[in-house]
Amino acid sequence: MNQRGLIATCIAAGVLLTGCTSKNTVSDADKAAASEVARARAGLPTTSTSPGSDSTAPVSEPPLPAAVTHNPIYRVGKLQASRCAEPSYEPTSLANARAYFTQYLACLNKAWEPAIRKAGFTFRPPKLVVVLGQSPSSPCTVDDGRDYYCGGTIYMDAATHLALYRKDPDEALAWMALEIGHEYGHHIQALTGVFDALYDREVSLNGVDAHLEDTRRMELQASCYSGVYIGADRNYFPVTSEWLDVWGLVIRNTIDDEHDHGKGENHGYWTTAGFDAASPAACNTYTVASSLVG
Repeated sequence: MNQRGLIATCIAAGVLLTGCTSKNTVSDADKAAASEVARARAGLPTTSTSPGSDSTAPVSEPPLPAAVTHNPIYRVGKLQASRCAEPSYEPTSLANARAYFTQYLACLNKAWEPAIRKAGFTFRPPKLVVVLGQSPSSPCTVDDGRDYYCGGTIYMDAATHLALYRKDPDEALAWMALEIGHEYGHHIQALTGVFDALYDREVSLNGVDAHLEDTRRMELQASCYSGVYIGADRNYFPVTSEWLDVWGLVIRNTIDDEHDHGKGENHGYWTTAGFDAASPAACNTYTVASSLVG
């Protein structure tokens, strides 16, 4: 992936969806390799109207590129089941959390690789880094306590998952499944050219509102892809009615204070759509009305 593909996207644990926040002090090397989306956002004006203090006309937005609206990944059909059971590791330690995410990632690779290849793209498995309460060394500068994807690597912070497990084990395990699938969803976006296409569009946007809507569409698609995997593997996981009840509450009990991940209602809608269809075709968030990605 080229440098502009180094987009950092994150989803904070503890049943709270937020955007990535850069640290105040970073090296020149970090800045050069950091998230292109974050850099694009930093250069945007603070309003969604055209330049000029007296202007109230809405900004004209470029059309969404075909690479996101008509991507070949939407035409691959149902995802094949990985036939993997839910990882049996309980997040009571860093080692256990790392083992859970490592096993889950292997199953995600098994299910998604044939789909990526069928769509005509080159498959490369993501790397995985699991830490405990501290930011790892990464090309993207992200606050502690965040799970995120950057430059072909999924970064998971076990601290928040361990804390949630102590409060509610069932909720924590459902959240972990959602989380790792969501970050993997960003890897799919990278492999299928969605990141590069959105970058080309982002640099031409001159309104914060337009940028945030694009980001919400991207984040909601990643959660939809998380649902696709669970839906495809539901008989082997297995997805019981009790597990599904907890998962359903988790995917809807989200907060989007920064307006870049989508409100809980829409997050639940798209994640459920992916689960029900078990196909990437259900995850085209780029052709629907703004109300479905608010």
